[in-house]
Amino acid sequence: MSQVTSVGTPSEGNKAIGGIPTVYYFNLQSRGRGEVIRLFLEDAGISFNDHRLSLDAYNMMVKSGEIAKLNPLKSLPVVEIEGSKYVQSYAILRLWARQLGSYDGKTDLERYYVDAITDIASDWRSKWVDSAFRASDSGLGPKGDQEEIEYHKSFTISKYASALNTHLSTNPLSAGGPFVLGKEITYADFVIFQIAHDEGWAGLESNPRLKELVDGVKARPRVADYFKSDRYFD
Repeated sequence: MSQVTSVGTPSEGNKAIGGIPTVYYFNLQSRGRGEVIRLFLEDAGISFNDHRLSLDAYNMMVKSGEIAKLNPLKSLPVVEIEGSKYVQSYAILRLWARQLGSYDGKTDLERYYVDAITDIASDWRSKWVDSAFRASDSGLGPKGDQEEIEYHKSFTISKYASALNTHLSTNPLSAGGPFVLGKEITYADFVIFQIAHDEGWAGLESNPRLKELVDGVKARPRVADYFKSDRYFD
């Protein structure tokens, strides 16, 4: 099953990024890498088409070759704007940050720090995906390895949550909070927020600076409105 929803009205942000993006991603409620892209677009006030695919629909498109036409790696999310296709979710966010002139650092050091924090969160997400899903020539499905899932819950979550909390607590660039660059939100904050959400908020209570970031994203006016809408699935 495939479902497409038009979100928002075109804005100056749409002009900056070259049009109205279509976001292709799994229908995993409000989870995963595709949700990071949705959060960014919601916060930036950018209109987009939300194209959600069930796992069955995705697997059928893998077998038919349709997914390979979107992305040779056969992975999602994919974003399409005016016929051009963009892959790799965090590279997409960095591109949009540059086009918008916001959501990133203003100096080389700030941009390095934002990229480094994103890489840590990306490594965490990869561990989460590897523990839960298995890809094959037939598509994607649940892994079903309970021992690996339990290891992830007991070790991996605390390792990455603690590391991020330490960076946010000790790096002067994060001073004044709640975000990676203090009071200025960046694309990295959405990446961190979403992996924390995907993990069911585990580890936040023992990592207060990380929790402050998560709460800061939740409090963003457009994000808060999105969370109250029927488009959001907690």
